[in-house]
Amino acid sequence: MNIRGFGALARMHRFRMDQHRRKAVEIEAMRAGFQAQDADLDRDLAREKGALQSDNMAMTDFAAYLKRLEERRETLAASIAEASRALDRVNEHMAIEYREAKKFELALEREEKRKKHEADKAEQAMLDEIGLTYRDRTAI
Repeated sequence: MNIRGFGALARMHRFRMDQHRRKAVEIEAMRAGFQAQDADLDRDLAREKGALQSDNMAMTDFAAYLKRLEERRETLAASIAEASRALDRVNEHMAIEYREAKKFELALEREEKRKKHEADKAEQAMLDEIGLTYRDRTAI
């Protein structure tokens, strides 16, 4: 494969890696939002408990409120767990793309070094020839 092919493949994998990175940021923001909602539920519960102490009539509705709160917490916990699993999958894909990009970048670098070495070798051979020719002319 030619050098241009290695460069194009490396850029493609870097692009995919960037896409995965953006997706990871989105998922992390979603997970943080779910965690914030869970913290809001804690604050709401504390507020409701405070209101319950001052009003004994609210005791009948409090049990239903607690049940709905617990259901919401379970839903949020499931959402947080799913977001964490999705984030793990995206990070795994990002690592794969990084390894692939690095593989092609290293191959490109090796190819460039090889070509530079060949060019240096050809230049040195030409300089050696010039030196030998000059020495032969001065020896006569």
